[in-house]
Amino acid sequence: MAGIRQEIRRITRTGSARLACVVSVESVTVVSPGFARVTVRGDGLDAYRDVMPADAFKAMLPPDARSTVDGVEWDANGLPRWPSTGRAPLPRAFTVRRFDPAARRIEFDAMLHAGGLVRSWLDRARPGATIGLIGMRRDFYAGDGVTRHVIAADSSALPAVAAIVESLDPGVRATVYLAVDHDADLALVPARDGVEVVRVAGGSPAGAGSPLEKALRERERPGGRVQAWLAAEAGVVRALRRWALADLAVSIDDLHATAYWKAGLDSDARDGADLVRYGSELAAGGDPTDPGLRERVELEV
Repeated sequence: MAGIRQEIRRITRTGSARLACVVSVESVTVVSPGFARVTVRGDGLDAYRDVMPADAFKAMLPPDARSTVDGVEWDANGLPRWPSTGRAPLPRAFTVRRFDPAARRIEFDAMLHAGGLVRSWLDRARPGATIGLIGMRRDFYAGDGVTRHVIAADSSALPAVAAIVESLDPGVRATVYLAVDHDADLALVPARDGVEVVRVAGGSPAGAGSPLEKALRERERPGGRVQAWLAAEAGVVRALRRWALADLAVSIDDLHATAYWKAGLDSDARDGADLVRYGSELAAGGDPTDPGLRERVELEV
């Protein structure tokens, strides 16, 4: 029976072509102490097909006081680029929260970090401002025959968790462990029958031996076919991945582990290091549609 890795690989291989377009901001609304909801639309979103829960994309944000990003061009390798009269736009990762294909509209939630590129852009974004959008990376599929889901995340992955919980079929059990920076942000995760949300105190952790890891070790035991979805700081996810495979007896094909951030590295430094490792993987014959390749790049496992 198909698992999350197998299905992500299949859909990535057979689904729609990569998306690269310019979208305009319709609204920015604060929805919790830690998040603002951004609504964007654009004709280029007609190319968004095979929509899945927690689809991820890169927003190309203007790095300075300019409020817009120019139209997309394509380089000799078929990769998108956004010309700029100043500094080039910078990528930041987000998760699709909702998509309206008829209106060509995407909603996504952005963390309200003090300082940083995203907060600076949110503070000045106005209706009509434009950004680039590259997507979609597939991040979730409910495997056939799974009896329960174990989901562990911190604030950085809370929008993805909300989308996943909203998508789960009734009757399939799930336990969601969340280490968030603001307790009120937990309200962004919809209540669903059969889904238990466990709040882990201490905010978004880093490294092995975190409160998030301890909570799962204390509460979870093997049994049935478990699908595990893990997203947080790289050191936290590495430790949780080892535990899920060894102690929770999760099959590798039922495991999705991704680093949303890395302690000690800002987003630009992390993206640069990951790009170098990604190139090395491809040069060695790696399959770009394989979620395992991304794991090796992000987690260095």
